[in-house]
Amino acid sequence: MPAHPTDPTLRHTLDATLPAWQRTGHRLAVLVSGTRDWAIAHAQSLIDDDSLWVGPDGPTGVPSLGFRRAGEALGGENGRVVVNALSGFDPDALGAAAGRVRGGGCLILLTPPLADWPWQTDPDMARLVPYPYQAGDAGPIYRERLVRCLGEATHLWHIAQDQPIAAPPQPDSTWTASTGTPTPCRTDDQARTIDRILAAARGRPRRPLVLRSHRGRGKTSALGLAAARVLEEGLGDVLVTAPRREAVTPLFDRLRETTGSTTDKDGTVRVGDHQLRFLPPDVLIEQRPQKNHEARLLLIDEAAALPSAVLEALFAAYPRCVFATTEHGYEGSGRGFTLRFLPRLEAMAVSVHHHWLTTPIRWAPGDPLERLVDRLLLLDADPAGSLASRALQTAHPPQRLDPRDLAADERRLGEWFGLLVSAHYRTTPQDLRQLLDGPASQLWTTQTEAGVIVAAATQDEGNLPADLAEAVFHGERRLRGHLLPQTLAAHAGLPDWPGRRGRRIQRIAVHPTARRQRAGKKMVRAIAATARSEGQDFLGVSFGMEDELIAFWAACGMQVLHLGQHRDHASGSEAVVMAMGLTAEGTAAVEHAAGSFVRQLAARAAGPLRHVDPERLAALLAASQPHPLPSLTTVERHQLMACARHRHHLDAALEPLRRWLTPALTQAAAIEAVPLGRRALLIGRMLQLQDETRLAQWFELTGRRAVETTCRLALAEMLAALDTPGEAANPVFTNGQQGSRT
Repeated sequence: MPAHPTDPTLRHTLDATLPAWQRTGHRLAVLVSGTRDWAIAHAQSLIDDDSLWVGPDGPTGVPSLGFRRAGEALGGENGRVVVNALSGFDPDALGAAAGRVRGGGCLILLTPPLADWPWQTDPDMARLVPYPYQAGDAGPIYRERLVRCLGEATHLWHIAQDQPIAAPPQPDSTWTASTGTPTPCRTDDQARTIDRILAAARGRPRRPLVLRSHRGRGKTSALGLAAARVLEEGLGDVLVTAPRREAVTPLFDRLRETTGSTTDKDGTVRVGDHQLRFLPPDVLIEQRPQKNHEARLLLIDEAAALPSAVLEALFAAYPRCVFATTEHGYEGSGRGFTLRFLPRLEAMAVSVHHHWLTTPIRWAPGDPLERLVDRLLLLDADPAGSLASRALQTAHPPQRLDPRDLAADERRLGEWFGLLVSAHYRTTPQDLRQLLDGPASQLWTTQTEAGVIVAAATQDEGNLPADLAEAVFHGERRLRGHLLPQTLAAHAGLPDWPGRRGRRIQRIAVHPTARRQRAGKKMVRAIAATARSEGQDFLGVSFGMEDELIAFWAACGMQVLHLGQHRDHASGSEAVVMAMGLTAEGTAAVEHAAGSFVRQLAARAAGPLRHVDPERLAALLAASQPHPLPSLTTVERHQLMACARHRHHLDAALEPLRRWLTPALTQAAAIEAVPLGRRALLIGRMLQLQDETRLAQWFELTGRRAVETTCRLALAEMLAALDTPGEAANPVFTNGQQGSRT
C-alpha cells in the first residue's frame, strides 16, 4: 500500500480526548471517510497497542479479524476497534465489533466518501442476491439510510478527506463506577443474576428462570459463573445449549477462569465429581434424560433464537431450566419468545421467575456509541404499541412498499422491521439490508394511522434456463436464492420446478393485537393476487415445522409439497415447503407435487423421516388436500377389518395398511373422527415402524399391548369414518376379486 500523508496531530488529539470519556465510562464513535489509501492511513495513525482491526487490510502487528469471524470479538475487549467498510460493509460485524469496545475507548468506522458510498458496488452483497444478479445489482437504499443516520448523529467525530477536521465531541456527563461489586462479577447486576440462577438450581423443579438482557450486559458470562458455583457446590451436572456452540464461548471461558479446570476432547468441563457440557437442542430432545443420569440444571442461551416448540420440549424433558436471551442484539433477535413462548411456559410450569440484566459490563449506561449502533442497525426496532380495536377496523388494505419510502420513514421502518424480528426465530441486521436492497425482493405492509399491523417480504424465484434447471435436478449446481424450486427439484425429485416462475413469501408477521382477525390471510391474498397479475406460476413458503404455521398456511390455500429430512440445529425442526398455484400450469404442478408428497410419505417415514415427531406428520397430512384412497383387494380389505375389530397381527397387514393409511389420513372425515394422538400413534407404529416400547413411552401408554390396542381402536375409528353403507359404494375398499386390485 502506498504511503499517504496523515495529519500528525490526529493521534495526539484522540489521546487527549479519551481520558474525559474514560471518566464517564462512555465510548466515542469516530468516522473516517475518504478514499481507500487515505482512510486506512489515517486509521492506522489513530490506533495503539490495545486495538483490534475488523475487516480487510489489517496492518501488520495489529490483531485482526475478517468480517465472517467478527463474532469471535465477543470474548474480549479493546480500547480501540477499527471496522473497515471501505470495500464492503457487514452490519453484523459492526454490531459485534462495537460490543468489543470498553468504556473510555472508541470505535473507528472507515467508509468511502459519504456522498459516494451508497452507489459503490459492495462485494459483500454477492452472497445476498439471488442468481443471476451480481453485487452491483443491489440497491443503495440501506447505505443511504446509514449516511443519513451518521449525518444526524451527535457525539460522532467525523474525519473526512479534503474537509477541515473539527474538534472531537466531549461526553455529556460524569458516571461513577459502583463499588463493592463481588469478584469475579463485573457489576452488582451480574452478581444478582448469578444468585437468581443458583436459586433455580437449588430449588424445586418446574420453576424455571427467564433471564433477559440487552447485548453487552454479561448475560452469557453470568451463566458461566453460576455454572461454576453449581459444580463447585456439588449440586449436580450442568448442561448447556444454544443455537450455535460459538454463542456460549464466554460461558466456558468464565467457567474455566473461575474453577481453573480444563476442557476434555469432547468439550466437557469437569469440576470435582460433576461436569458441564454443551449439546445442541435437537440432541438434548432426542436423548431425553434417564432418571438416574439427570442433569441438575439446563442453561439455554439465546433462547429467543429457538422455536417455541423446541423450548417447550426442552422444558418438558429437563425440570430445572434457565432460559436466557438477548432482546436487542446483533446475534439475532426474536421477540416471539416473549409473545409466543412465555405464555406457554407459564401454563407448563408451577411458577416462572423473571430477571432482567440492565447494567452494561464494558461501558456506562446511556452510552452514545450504543445508541448510535442501535439506530444504524435497528437493533432497538419494536412493533407499534398496543392498538385499539377501532384502529384495526380502519386499517388500510395491504400494499406493496417502495423500499426508499420505507427507509426514509424511521418510525414506520422500525415498526415494520420490529414486527419481523418479533415473529422470526432468528433475525440479524444483515437481513434488513437484504430486504431493502435485494433486486428480487418486494416489501409489503398493512397499516393503520396508529402503526403497522402486518409486515411481509417476498422474493421472486425460479424461471431458470433449461440447462441450469437440469443441473440443479442432477445435484450438480446449487444457485444463490431460489429456495423453493431448488428444494423441490433436488430433494423432492420434481425436475420441472426450477423452470417455473414463482414468488416466495420470505417473512410475514402480524401485530399481536391484530391476530385472529384475518389480517395475515388478507395479506397473503393480496400478495397472491399481485403475483398472479404479474404472470407468476406459484406462490410458496418454506418454514420450520410448527403446528400453528402449518395450519395458517393451509388456511391460506397452500398445499404441503415437501418435508426436509434434516433437523436444523438452530431451530430443531425440519423445513416444510408449501405452495399454491396461480396459473393453470402452476396449479397442475402444485397438485402433482402435493400428491407426490403423500404417495412417498410412507416410504420416507420409515427411512429419512423416522426421527420426526409423528404428531407433526399427522398435522402435515391433515393440512394436505384429500388424496384418493387406493383400491384394495377383498383379502386386503378383510385383513384391515381383522386388524381393527379382532386380533389379526398388525404386521401381517403391513403392506396394505401402509399403502392405505397415508391417503386416509388426509380425509376430513378421518381427521375429525380420530384424535390427533391416535393418528400420530398409527403413523409411528405403521409408517415409521417405531419400536412399540418406545412408542409407549412417547405416548404415555402402559406398554406394548396398550400400543397395539390403541392402534386397533384408531384404525377402527378411521374405517368407520371413511366407510359408507353398501359395499358397492364403499370409498375405502373395492370389491375386486380375491388377490387382485382394481
